[in-house]
Amino acid sequence: MKVSVELIRERLAEIRPAGLRRDIVAAGMVRDVALDNGKVRIDLLRGPLPQPVLDATIQDIKRAIGAFDGVSAVDVAIAEAAAAGGQDIGPIPGVAKIIAVSSTKGGVGKSTVAANLACALAQRGARVGLLDADIYGPSVPTMMGESGRPEVVEGNKVAPRQAHGVRFMSMGLLLDDTSPVIWRGPLVTGVLRQFLKDVQWGELDVLVVDLPPGTGDAQLTLVQQVPLSGAVVVTTPQDVSLIDVERGVAMFRQVNTPVIGVVENMSGFVCGACGQHDDVFGSGGGEALAERFEVPLLAAIPIVEDIRRGGDAGVPLVVGQPDHEVSRIYARLAAQVADALEAGTGQSAPRIIG
Repeated sequence: MKVSVELIRERLAEIRPAGLRRDIVAAGMVRDVALDNGKVRIDLLRGPLPQPVLDATIQDIKRAIGAFDGVSAVDVAIAEAAAAGGQDIGPIPGVAKIIAVSSTKGGVGKSTVAANLACALAQRGARVGLLDADIYGPSVPTMMGESGRPEVVEGNKVAPRQAHGVRFMSMGLLLDDTSPVIWRGPLVTGVLRQFLKDVQWGELDVLVVDLPPGTGDAQLTLVQQVPLSGAVVVTTPQDVSLIDVERGVAMFRQVNTPVIGVVENMSGFVCGACGQHDDVFGSGGGEALAERFEVPLLAAIPIVEDIRRGGDAGVPLVVGQPDHEVSRIYARLAAQVADALEAGTGQSAPRIIG
C-alpha cells in the first residue's frame, strides 16, 4: 500500500504516550504532517508531556512511521505550546506555594481530603486558595456550600468565591446541575490554564489544587506549567487503589515535584452507634506505599458518617465539628503539610501560622 499523509495520521493515532489518556492525534498534539519523496516531517506539539515521555514518544513515532514502505526518513519537529497560541504560566503572582492533592484512582475521597485540608490550613491562620481542577466531576462547590457565579473584575480576571476562610474556584461554579462536561483534552488543559492564570487569587500563602483522577492531560498540564511546591497523594488501603496510585507518585517523581506524603483515606469504618472499627477495605496499604517510596504516611482517615454529612451540607468536618476526632487528624495533616512547605525551597516562604 502506497504511503500517504492519511495513512501516516492513522498510524499516529495508534500512539499513546505513558500517562496520556488518549492518543497523540486525539490529544491535539499532531500539528502538521508533510510527505515529500519518501521524507516525512511531523510537527508535534509538546503538550503536557514531561521530557522523558516526550523523548520516548518521538522514538515511537519514528519507528511506526519508518516502517512504511517507501519512507526513507522521518523528522519530528517539536513546537512548544507558545507556538500554538499558549504559553507556560510560571509562578502565579501573589501565590507563595502551590500543592497538588492527587490520586490516580477515582472514588477514594480525594476532594473531601482537599477541602478539609484547605480549611484546616486556613484555621492555622494561612491565606488559602482551593482550585477544583477536576473538570469532569467538580464537587468542591457542594463541599464548600457556595454555588454563586464568579464575578469578572478588573483586568478581565475572575474573582474566586470564598467560604470558610478559603478562596476557591471550580468548573462547578460555571455550569448548571444538568450541564454535561464532554470535552477533548486540549479544551480541558485550556480551562486549567485559565483557572491558574485568569483567576484573581490575590495574596495566598498556599493554593491547594484538587487534581482529577489519573495521570493524563490535566495533571501533566499542571505539573509542567506551574512550580509545584509539593504533592499529597491520596489512596485507600486496598491493593486495587495502590496499584494506580503508584503511577501518580512516579509521575511526580519524574517531573521533580516533591511528594510531601501519603494520606490513607477510608482507613476502616467506624460505626456511629457502637464505635466499632472495621477494616472494610483492608489495612496497611497507605503505610506500604509510603515505605516503598520513602515518604511519610501523613494521615489515616477512617470512614465516619459525619464526614459525609459535612460534605453534603457544604460545611467540611473541620469547620462544622472542629473537636471531632477526625477533625483532629486533619489538623495534624495540615500541620505536617505546613511544616513541609516551610522547610522546602523555591518560591518565597509562606506565612503559615502554627
